[in-house]
Amino acid sequence: MKNKIIFGIAALVLGLVAVSSISPVLAYRGDVTVKGPNYTEERHETNVNAFEKGDYKTWVANMSGKGVTRFVNESNFKEFATAQLAAQKGNSTLLNAFRVKYGMGQGTGMGRGTGMHCNQ
Repeated sequence: MKNKIIFGIAALVLGLVAVSSISPVLAYRGDVTVKGPNYTEERHETNVNAFEKGDYKTWVANMSGKGVTRFVNESNFKEFATAQLAAQKGNSTLLNAFRVKYGMGQGTGMGRGTGMHCNQ
């Protein structure tokens, strides 16, 4: 019995250590208010301008090589841009719905470590 308690406490401590060391690294994912590791003010402003103007070509060129470009295309860009602008103002409902609709970061393994934070 004593060994079970010790092993249980050890497992709990290890789990807490693992979670606390990973969470700060992944905190920006899915939250447009947190700046990702590749964030630059210039990229952000270019994206916001592209969202406001509905300029897919500028946005996709700016996000070249980022995982989000696998999910956002010219036909759904307007929906994505509207969702991004709303999220920038504090309403993530549309962006979360977009992510679910197009399978962004929904446990499929897609998007992990590939720049899913759309305004970086």
